[in-house]
Amino acid sequence: MNFLGGAIRRRTEDREQGPAEGTRDARQRWLLAVCCVAQFMVILDLTIVNVALPSIQGSLGFSSANLQWVVIAYAIVFAGFLMLGGRAADQLGQRRTLAAGLVLFAIASLAGGMSASQGMLVIARAVQGLSGALMAAGSLAAITSSFPPGPARHRAIGLWGAMNGVGGAAGALFGGIITYEIGWRWVLLINPPIGIVAAVIAILVIADRPTKVGARFDLLGALVLTAGLMLTAYGIVNASTYGLTTALAFGPIIGGIVLTGLFPVVEARAKDPLVPLKEVTGAFRSANLVVLVFSASLFGMWYISSLYMQQVLGLTPLNAGLAFFPMALVLMLSASQAGRLVGKFGVRPVLGGGLVMLGAGLLLLARIGPSGSAVGFVILPGLLVTAGIGLSVVPSTIAATQLAGHQQAGLASGLVNTSRQVGGALGLAVLASVATWYSSRQIGRNVPTPVALTQGFRVSFLIAAGLALLAAVGTFTLLPPGAGPGKSAWVRLRLPAAVLVVIAAFVGIDFGFAGGSGAPIGAFTTKGAYSFVSAPGLHPPKIHADMKGSKSELAPGDILLSNFYDLGKPPIVGQSGPLMIGNDMQPVWFRPVPKNVVASDLAEQTYEGKPALSWWQGVVTRTGATNSGEFVIVNQHYQTIATLKGADGWIPTMHTLVIKGHDAWVTANKDMPMNLARYGGSVDGAITDSAVQEYDLRSGKLLHTWDALKHIPVTDSYANPPSNGFPWDVYHVNSIDVVGPNTLLVSMRNTWAAYLINTKTGAIQWTLGGKHSTFKFGKGASFEWQHDVSMLPGNRISMFDDACCQIVGSDTFLPPNGTSRGLTLHLNRASGTASLESQVKHDGVEAAYMGSDEHLPNGNEFVGWGSTPYFSEYSKSGKLLMDGILPGSNQSYRAIQISHWTGLPLTPPSGAARRHGSSATVYASWNGATQVASWRVLAGPDASHLAAVKTTAKSGFETAIPVGKSYQDFRLQALDAKGHVIGTSKVFPAT
Repeated sequence: MNFLGGAIRRRTEDREQGPAEGTRDARQRWLLAVCCVAQFMVILDLTIVNVALPSIQGSLGFSSANLQWVVIAYAIVFAGFLMLGGRAADQLGQRRTLAAGLVLFAIASLAGGMSASQGMLVIARAVQGLSGALMAAGSLAAITSSFPPGPARHRAIGLWGAMNGVGGAAGALFGGIITYEIGWRWVLLINPPIGIVAAVIAILVIADRPTKVGARFDLLGALVLTAGLMLTAYGIVNASTYGLTTALAFGPIIGGIVLTGLFPVVEARAKDPLVPLKEVTGAFRSANLVVLVFSASLFGMWYISSLYMQQVLGLTPLNAGLAFFPMALVLMLSASQAGRLVGKFGVRPVLGGGLVMLGAGLLLLARIGPSGSAVGFVILPGLLVTAGIGLSVVPSTIAATQLAGHQQAGLASGLVNTSRQVGGALGLAVLASVATWYSSRQIGRNVPTPVALTQGFRVSFLIAAGLALLAAVGTFTLLPPGAGPGKSAWVRLRLPAAVLVVIAAFVGIDFGFAGGSGAPIGAFTTKGAYSFVSAPGLHPPKIHADMKGSKSELAPGDILLSNFYDLGKPPIVGQSGPLMIGNDMQPVWFRPVPKNVVASDLAEQTYEGKPALSWWQGVVTRTGATNSGEFVIVNQHYQTIATLKGADGWIPTMHTLVIKGHDAWVTANKDMPMNLARYGGSVDGAITDSAVQEYDLRSGKLLHTWDALKHIPVTDSYANPPSNGFPWDVYHVNSIDVVGPNTLLVSMRNTWAAYLINTKTGAIQWTLGGKHSTFKFGKGASFEWQHDVSMLPGNRISMFDDACCQIVGSDTFLPPNGTSRGLTLHLNRASGTASLESQVKHDGVEAAYMGSDEHLPNGNEFVGWGSTPYFSEYSKSGKLLMDGILPGSNQSYRAIQISHWTGLPLTPPSGAARRHGSSATVYASWNGATQVASWRVLAGPDASHLAAVKTTAKSGFETAIPVGKSYQDFRLQALDAKGHVIGTSKVFPAT
């Protein structure tokens, strides 16, 4: 740091002779570094809070409508004050402007990170935007005036320009890491130390150029232009939420245009105008126009790509941020070389080539599908996009600033930054609005959500590509030629030839290897799952028991599960499917479902007076949306006796089926378009409506629908509406209990309430919980995000109280407000109170969704811990007796114990034999048979000469039976407890 002391002694404005050459070079390196850091911070804070918004909302209690101001306050003030910041750099000095901006940015960030209220945070973000405008304008002006025209300035602007893309990508990455590791406040609190250190360095290494003697600051012009831009930006932001034709959007846009139109009149009368219009030449205007157009495609690319990866491909915000990392590296590499290329070929060829690459990459991004890999659909074409960004941002900045002297450096930097931000804001608003509008229309036509969202994002990418290519046309027609006449044709053609080769290579790779559908939803790994010799097609998960008490304390019977995948951590361990296990955790019956679906909610039923089993199977996306589904009912022979599919656009969800006679009540969802602007969402939004429906199982006919939207206002929901086309899951009905004639008890997760409804009249008789509860809660009795609500004798209610959480993305949730628990309440209808009767909790277990609570006949309580890989049995006194642990992160929506099930499969037992030298081992199993007590092995030299050679007690799902002598053929007989043969396998050879 010795050179800094020299810099203080040799400041340019205080000495006639410049510093030594080495000191000058060192000073310029530090100057460039601090300017790049400033610009990186400016762009970083435009995007870094996006990932943190849900956590901010939960912490400070923002409504969905007000939450957007955390972003808007920064963006509007930033865009509005850029020109003012540029002129301040010219008239007050670049060093003062940049240092003041950095200090103010640090103070505002500190205030924002320590905010105790919504207003404090929004004001802090607005001040951040003001200081960011000073930083952006001051840093570029300092570079422009400190580096001589030519290669040195081009390289410096190249590095500075790279910060625009790198900051945007880093915002998504760091926002995810910081928010989910140490908390949202540190998204802002990391800025103060960096800002203060950067300000000190800026004071030491930046020389303030002389300003115009006697120059006056054009305050009126600054206010008119700033107000016009701010009003226009405000209208543009509102357009993406409320629609372009609404007063909240159209009015500010028209007012902003009128104010901006008055700006030339004000400037013509100003003695020292903010923008000397005579100095804004044709080439100057053309360069800024190109910047404005291609920025409209650039800003939307990051936003739309992030939404696609999280909402369609199911990536977490952190993983989506990591996907941008290789793109950021390519952007830095291409931007670092852009200045050198401009020096060799000129601005127009490099800028035009970069824009063509950008447009081509966006066209490849438009090939996205509703499932697949982020590598193929986003990262690979994104590398071409970011290479084009690096080759576009740098030469466009050079073109917009190269004609400016040091006294106009601030003006030039302010104009180009303003063009970039206004173009980006306009483009983002248009692209986001179009994507939302198109997706919502498709969702309203019952197109599955991932498909509808993909189609909307695809349209946005196509528009963005068109804007990039339009900017390329403008570059080649409006800007002066690049390479001088002395350049040979070969030199002039080398760059466009290289651009075409790169594009062709990416197109070939993309069409050859990228795209296609991703792994099916039921893709599984056998590590941690069973593999049976006698039943090679079955791979149920291995479930382990952690006994906390004696087995004699456990309730007798079997346990019903469904092997379900963790939404954020596929693949599943073992096949998905309905699974019955015994108290020894060994499988009793398992039916794997096809890989393109998953199973849930295995339950015992009575149908036509006989025992039956039912389960749901279908498609659940990684954001928890149900795309398709059906219920399957089988008899004791495991024969399918009924299948229930939805009608009238309704999709049966994985939560509940209750059979009464020949009819069945199910939970169902339907997506439908709705204007959500008044609720803080988009004007072109959509909701997921919920219902309980009655179907005739014999005909599949829909008999009755109780539609939540017709009885419960959407404002009762505790889930916040999204601001894009993703449907707002308002109600999320998740359990049904038939408690009497024409009476159902229905639970809705997202209203935090259970409703007793009359199925004939549709009336709600009472509401437990939520915003309009009929009952007042005693201490510890209130609940949130609950599942599996059931009525018990004596006016008692049991449920699984998740106490967690609002879903804000794939495997991403707000922090829990309490501990998940099995909860039992007592209702006093006379006094209108609900009191806590009992609760059971599990150390270290918090369920973000799903869960079940069951009171067993012997007084024990059986709890399925939802989105965690656990289920537990508790004694009547609340003592933990047993934990069942699924492998990996597997889940089961419900875990239910049944007292007795008699399975009578019509298929024969399965057998296999493996030879080991002179002996063999026979493997016996019979999927679903509950009456097998032992196995008898028949063996012989061939199928016609078989005799009993060994009888062994049944052990687990598959029994291994060593046979001392090596026989050729085998057959198995299944024996019941009395020794009677109840099943015989086919003959099978030893292998």
